[in-house]
Amino acid sequence: MARTESDRIRFVRAALQNHTSYWDDQRPVMRKYKNVYMTQFYRDVDIVADTSIRVETADAYAAVESLMGSLFTKYPGVEIGDDITGKGDSQVVKELSNNFLKSARQQIENAARMALIYTHSFLKLAPRESTTVLGKVALRAIPPWQVILDRDASAWEDSRFIGHVYYISVDEANEKFGYKKWHGVAQKDYFTDFERNTDRNYRSYGDTSGGELPNEYLYVEIVEMYDFLNDELLFWSGQWKNGEELLSKDKIPVTTFDERPLSNIVPFYFSRVPDRPMEGYSTLGRVYDQCFEKNILRTFWANAVRRDSRQYIYKEGAFDEDALAKITSGVDGAMVPTDSDDALNTLISQVPVSPISSNHAQYLQYIEADIQRGSMTAGFTRGEASKATATEVSVLAQYTASELGKMARDRDGTIEAATALYIRMLIPLIDEKEKTVIVTPSGAKIVTLAALDADWSIFAVDGGSTPLTDALRKQQIMQLLPSLAQLGVPPLALKEEVIRLFGLPESFTKEAPAPEVADTPTDTLPVSGPAPATPTTIGGV
Repeated sequence: MARTESDRIRFVRAALQNHTSYWDDQRPVMRKYKNVYMTQFYRDVDIVADTSIRVETADAYAAVESLMGSLFTKYPGVEIGDDITGKGDSQVVKELSNNFLKSARQQIENAARMALIYTHSFLKLAPRESTTVLGKVALRAIPPWQVILDRDASAWEDSRFIGHVYYISVDEANEKFGYKKWHGVAQKDYFTDFERNTDRNYRSYGDTSGGELPNEYLYVEIVEMYDFLNDELLFWSGQWKNGEELLSKDKIPVTTFDERPLSNIVPFYFSRVPDRPMEGYSTLGRVYDQCFEKNILRTFWANAVRRDSRQYIYKEGAFDEDALAKITSGVDGAMVPTDSDDALNTLISQVPVSPISSNHAQYLQYIEADIQRGSMTAGFTRGEASKATATEVSVLAQYTASELGKMARDRDGTIEAATALYIRMLIPLIDEKEKTVIVTPSGAKIVTLAALDADWSIFAVDGGSTPLTDALRKQQIMQLLPSLAQLGVPPLALKEEVIRLFGLPESFTKEAPAPEVADTPTDTLPVSGPAPATPTTIGGV
């Protein structure tokens, strides 16, 4: 049965309402994760309000950034496997993809950081104005509360719909959808503007006594919905005609090689809820309770230390003001007179101070151990020195690398999916008349539709590369060099591999010129005749 516009609007409204309700419930938890990462733990936690000082540690930041440092050691890159049917040009696709990923590194890292702090994140690719094909697609990292998901799907590929909720200025909305009578609102912030998030018609600036704000400060909330079942791309906004009409309806423009519709959004998950694979699980959430306990404990210690001061009790009237001033001044050799008849040791005594229980220190050690286990990284990856032997460090590096290996595979999967989507989005944007030329190992080639339209196999370069695995690989290769030489591996090949592995200058690969051998002169006497006979008898008569 054909769908009417009213059916489509009800579908968008229902999806948006479920999405908004879900993330409104998640907001307090997301705020806690963000605040503890930003070392603003006490912004929402007020259980120690009666203390004079608060201490906060940076363990949450260290847990996230140590993982980031291990997951991103170099610019992302991909290798392209040829289409099994022989279509397309893999060299053109590889050069285009790596050029795109080089400029997208910061956004990919931003998405990874959000996936570690919150439950997951997304990468969105969108067309933009550019004079060349290479710049016609932009990539941005977006937080999870902006993406409408089909949470009942068992896999990303099985999703019935995907949506994106975002704000654009009124001027941009006029340029994209044509001039309309928009009900511009202030842009809402997920963490701070609680009223705006709960009341979607709330307006904070527009009714001020100074009159309406200019369009540069007014925004329109847009819902961009991909309906895969009906192959429709819908745009809707509640700031135009109260949401009673769609802004636009089109066929989904991007498809896979076998003509299945694609959205322009790529998921980035490091952990998933086991029975709800479309819902993520915060990596930082594993150590949040330990960070909570450590901050409270350190705050207690800080206040206890400040109360750990020397105090004294003295007998009233035994000392006058001048004598007390001498006592408190601490001057060496000062003489303090008193006319009291009591024994001197009873005139003044120190107030005893009970030390902090050793249980606190033991408890802190347990917290530290829990944080280390929860963050899945060894101490030396966070810059902590240890007295472990080289063998222990090597074993620990292998263990930590295996823990990070799963996260590295998730990272590589996201990069591969973003690359595949980039190539598919370029296809409808190519103008054969532009004749864009790029440089490949086989020479200069023109970017054409036929060169890109194929079923590519995309693999992230050096998928398991982390600082730990890099160091371990170098150590293993250096240990294998003598054995490889004995097995007959050419010395030149070993030399090139060592230079590549350690990033040494290419000039080291050049062969040194052979030393010149000087001709050795031979001093000979000229021979004018037959050589004289050697006498057989020396001397004579």
